[in-house]
This record gives sequence, structure tokens and C-alpha cells, in this order.
Amino acid sequence: MPRPSALRTLLSVALLCGAAMSSRAEDLVWATGRVLSADGKQPIVGAIVAVYDQRNRVIDYARTGPEGEYAVAVPRSALNLSGGGGGFLRQVTTGVGRLAGLAVGPVRDSIRAAAGTPGDPVLRAGVGAASGVAGALVGIVAPPGKRPADARREPGAIVMKVSAPGRNDAVSIAKVYWMQEEVYRVGGAERRSFAAWFDPVHLRPDRDEKRSTIGSDYLKFSDARLEPSIAERGQTVTISARLPMPPEPATPVVVIARNSRTGQVIQLEPAGGDRYVGSFVVDRKAPRDDQVLSLIAYAEASDKPGRNRAAEAAIQRAGLFDVRRPFVYNPLLVASRNRADVTLTVVEPSKR
Repeated sequence: MPRPSALRTLLSVALLCGAAMSSRAEDLVWATGRVLSADGKQPIVGAIVAVYDQRNRVIDYARTGPEGEYAVAVPRSALNLSGGGGGFLRQVTTGVGRLAGLAVGPVRDSIRAAAGTPGDPVLRAGVGAASGVAGALVGIVAPPGKRPADARREPGAIVMKVSAPGRNDAVSIAKVYWMQEEVYRVGGAERRSFAAWFDPVHLRPDRDEKRSTIGSDYLKFSDARLEPSIAERGQTVTISARLPMPPEPATPVVVIARNSRTGQVIQLEPAGGDRYVGSFVVDRKAPRDDQVLSLIAYAEASDKPGRNRAAEAAIQRAGLFDVRRPFVYNPLLVASRNRADVTLTVVEPSKR
């Protein structure tokens, strides 16, 4: 039997809460994740996960279930996501799962907290007062080279604290690695909600001097290359990269590379082992010298597989292909959490 989905559990509880949530449901993201041992092999049961807003207030919490899974209801604004539409998220039709896998009480409390009920659920959970916790940690949670305030404002990012007996706390900026729009029916009516998955939490034993962490390489490009990287006009070039996929959920993506000088787009196909590969012929009229090819992935539409020209145009308008600008991951628009840039050098065909 597959383990119950924490996300389905949270949706079930939300429905049990009835009309109290209806006015705010469209503003919430139903987010899930897992808490594991440092080596990623052992789920941590009974850990408490708390998430903070930009004012360092706890906005939701949950306890982990049998597989280390948790689910929280997070306002879109707390994840720095725009109030508009879902962008180009994959749409998934689903039923609403039964209550299983998580303690009902804390989850119900967390939904009430997300809906705006006064009171601090973390005080009830025994984690400690919210005041001072995030304020003290904010200086150490940012990735190297980034100011904490900037890191917290990135789309899909939120400050998270995770606590479990006998383990070092994890205090960090947690990031979404996948979002989708879920469609389900309640009482004959169609409802929609945003679902998100956070990077896994890895808790170290309290005797360990190293810090517990929150993060993964899911959907991050690495090992991008061109073969050959110096090519004559008319020559065939292969472009490849690794894009690690998460164990859950299914994340069908389209991977493309765009030439910064010509605008040519090449689609890369799965080649096994998280690798994507494509090839192209250097045009006879291609400009000489260096040109950057930028790799980006976006979610494949469930009703129309393959390339989505509207999504690609939106990515272009957002400047995510622009090599002069830093890439800012936005889970409402793209699936890859970084951009991989490779340089092709075009030379004249040899006369020999």
C-alpha cells in the first residue's frame, strides 16, 4: 500500500472545517514535505514543523506522520507568490483523500491558524514562543552570498523551524521545489487549490556538531555541456544536462535551451539517469564567435504534452533567459530552480 499523501490529508481536514475556510481557501497553498534523518534514510516521526511570515510570526505548524510527512496551509503572500493566476502550473485532477497518516488535532489547529484564528499554535505544541526565535535566526538562514532579507523574499521561500526530541533543530529558509494546481469535486462542485512540495528536512542527532539542514538538488540543473563547444557552421552539436527529479510527486517537465543571439530554441529529451539531451545543426548563417545557450525547464501541461509556446513567451518576458540578469526561480512559471548557461563558439568551416 502506498503511504497516504500528507497533502490529501490536509485537504480532507480543510473540507471538514467547512465554511470557515471558504473565504480564504483561494489564498492558501497546501504544502507538504518530509523530515528525515541526516542520511535521508529514516523518517522522523512526531517532529514539529513551524513556518513563519515576514514579520517572524508563526503562521502554521504540523507534526510529522509515520513516514516523516507533514502538511501546512500557507498564505500565498507568505511564499512571496503573486495574487494572480497560477501561471503555467501543471493541473492535476484528484479526489480528496481520507484522514490518515497525520494527527488530526494539530492539523486542524494549523488550518485554523492559517485562516487567521488568533493565538500561537506553536505555544500549544511546545516548540517555544515565536517572538525572538525567527528574529534571532534570520541572520544565519540565508544562503552564502545573499542577504537574509533578499533570500526570504524569493518566490517559494519561507523561514521554517523543525524540532524533534534528540535531534538538532533545523532553522533555515525552506524552498518549494514543485507546485501544481489540483482540481477536485466537493458536493458536485469543482474546486481548485494550489499544492506545493518543500525540500526535505534532514535532522542530525543532538550530539552531532553539524547543523541540521533543509534542502535538496531536486530540479536543479548540473553538468550542462556542449559537444563540441567549438563548432563550424553546418556542424551538429549535442547539448546535455542533468536535472534530478524528486521521488514525489510526478514532475513532467519540458526542457529547452535558447540561444542568446539567435533566439533559436532546442528541446532536450529524457535520456535516462536524470539526463536530458538534444542536438542541433549550427545554421549556415549563424553569427560567429561566442553565444550563450540557456537551459530552463517548465511544467508540461497535462492536457497538451510537449512544448508550450505561451509558457516560453512568458519566461522570455520575465527575463529568465537573459544572461545579463540573475535567474530568480518562480514556481508559478518555471520548474527548474536554476538556469544552466553554456557557451557555443561558432567558427568558419575549414577550407581544408
